[in-house]
Amino acid sequence: MRKKGLLDMKMPEATDAMVRTAKEDQPVEKQNYGHLFYVYQYGRYLAAEEENGILKVSLFLADYLMLDGRKPVYSLFIDRKADEFIGYNHLKKCWTSAMIDRLKFLQTAYCSGVYCDEATTKCIQTYLGVDQTAYDAILTFQTDLRRRHVLQRYKKKTNLWDAVMKKVPKLPKRWDYWIKKKALTQNFIFYEYTRKGATQGYCTWCEKDVPIRKPKHNQWGKCSCCGHKIQYKAVKKTQSVTTKEETGYLIQRCGDGIVVREFMVRMMVRMSSYRKPMVLWRERRRFIYDSEWNCTEYSYQYDRTEQKERWQQGELKTIWGPGYVVYVPNERGRVFTGNLMHLKKTILGRSGFPEYAKQAVFTDPCEYLARLRKQPFLEQVVKAGLMRVAKEMVDKNEKLTYVPAKELSKALLIDNARLKRLRDADGGMLYLEWLCQEKKQGRVIEEGVIRWMQEKELHPTELTFISDRMSPVQIKNYLERQSAETGEKVKDLIATWTDYLVMAKRLGLDVTDPIIYRARQLVRRHDELVQRLGSAGMVHRAEELEKTYPKLPEICIQLKKYEYSSGKYKIIAPQRVEDILIEGEKLQHCINRQDRYFERMNSRESYILFLRKTDNEKEPFYTLEVEPNGTIRQKRTRYNRQLEDIEKAEGFLKKWQKQLQKKLRIEDFELAKRSRELRNQEMEDLRKNEVRVHGNFGGKLLADLLAEDLMEVAAEEVLAA
Repeated sequence: MRKKGLLDMKMPEATDAMVRTAKEDQPVEKQNYGHLFYVYQYGRYLAAEEENGILKVSLFLADYLMLDGRKPVYSLFIDRKADEFIGYNHLKKCWTSAMIDRLKFLQTAYCSGVYCDEATTKCIQTYLGVDQTAYDAILTFQTDLRRRHVLQRYKKKTNLWDAVMKKVPKLPKRWDYWIKKKALTQNFIFYEYTRKGATQGYCTWCEKDVPIRKPKHNQWGKCSCCGHKIQYKAVKKTQSVTTKEETGYLIQRCGDGIVVREFMVRMMVRMSSYRKPMVLWRERRRFIYDSEWNCTEYSYQYDRTEQKERWQQGELKTIWGPGYVVYVPNERGRVFTGNLMHLKKTILGRSGFPEYAKQAVFTDPCEYLARLRKQPFLEQVVKAGLMRVAKEMVDKNEKLTYVPAKELSKALLIDNARLKRLRDADGGMLYLEWLCQEKKQGRVIEEGVIRWMQEKELHPTELTFISDRMSPVQIKNYLERQSAETGEKVKDLIATWTDYLVMAKRLGLDVTDPIIYRARQLVRRHDELVQRLGSAGMVHRAEELEKTYPKLPEICIQLKKYEYSSGKYKIIAPQRVEDILIEGEKLQHCINRQDRYFERMNSRESYILFLRKTDNEKEPFYTLEVEPNGTIRQKRTRYNRQLEDIEKAEGFLKKWQKQLQKKLRIEDFELAKRSRELRNQEMEDLRKNEVRVHGNFGGKLLADLLAEDLMEVAAEEVLAA
């Protein structure tokens, strides 16, 4: 609609009746979310005229009419012949295409009624050709107009979809027969129950009466006539039977590519007419592929724009839970093979899918074509007869190691003889890995051994820790014997075996000795080493610490002179890093979770020692952090606590400090001097930063706690030494 000239038209003004009605109207105060506004009997007033085929509508507000204002706040121009409208906001002096119920400045007025005299109502009804109130007639016209415009724009998109759908061929002959006999795999035998036992029943696959013997309701069996798996159903024990939906696929030529059509199939049987089962099917998706196997998905679902079910481009989605929309994944199903030989000669000739579909009874063609696009050599694998490898590539999304070469055997890093072995054995990815390992080592691995490795899902890379000392057949025999003795799964025994050798090497055992690496009772030997070292994970942690702090093993050996025993208590030095980690694990304090203690040991600032009770020296009691001259910085038991029982040991600790001075050398006292300086500097920094400890310590200053814990060597003892 051309805006030029519209404002030059004379717009209807408010009549005396409107002004009088507005002044007589008594507004009522209302609140909405804290906002105060007034509600009138008539908050909006309409006046309309027709001029040169255009309907002019003036809208007035009660607030302005009460003050004798006769000019409209909004003007609406409707051209029914041109099928368009436009409005003008006199308050903001701007044009607007908003519908009459979407004008922002009328938000509070929408709570009030609409005043429209008889002449205006008749003018609007006559022009728009409807029998409604004036306001509703305008709103209906605008709503219908908007919908028509939306559909016109949407039609451009749907026309492209429809053009693609017209290329989809008709269903093949004997399609209903294939749906009933092949796509539908659930079949039944219905029988009339008798006390003597039913001797015949109706088979849904054979579609006739067949002999049966001692059937039971819901029992699974096999039809004596067609040989298909069936389920017995007593007619009088149920009213109806409905199978779960199954999937069937049809592949057809479509333009320069193909279309994969997905059908959902089910059977419904009423016991009143069980000899006439209903097989219901529906097509729900179509996947259009071009010559490069690029896919465009179309789904048959409800179109909210056209408000009907139709084919539309996009993924099939369903509502799952409140507010969740999820994609409906493809299901594996049977593929119609009646036309695959024809397609094999044309577009599917270089895909390998016709050969694959003959072997894979239940498959998803879209899944296959997606793998083919990413790994084009899938075609070679299928045509070479390596069906198990192909199925693992498609169904499990396994990645095949493939080096481009003229021959498939070389591409798979094996030779022709091993390729034949792989095909004859119907081997999968694991079988191929072992053949590659066999060629790499130059030693033949027995067929039975490779089959066993494939059955137990053991990769060659999982056995590298022992393969330099034992052959695959020795590994197989050893694991079978250990599994039989312990009841453990072979996969779990591999982890146990690996950890055992790691810990054995850590303890300095000769892991090249068959007695060690081929322990008679593997699980028992593993558990014994765990008691000594904690666990394989702790061993790895210790190795990491030693790489970071290389002096730790040497220092642990030199701490022997700090050991002492007298009466009820004794002090033990750690022999290796694992001992410190085990101590921290059992007492659940911070020593094994913070590297600063190991850093101090590495620099000889302080050492870690263990305080034990003489009658139970294997049980952790207190962990001590001591300086080189015997000054005790910290003494902590479970959960970083210090209990009353440590007071009983203070006499022993002082006695230990006194006797230690005679064992120390000059360099130990020099290290102690440096250690004291570092300790004093740390305490000063902690007080300056006001570092506090919460939890059991109630927010105390860390410096105060460390000062309370400190147990320095007496000066006279140092002088005596």
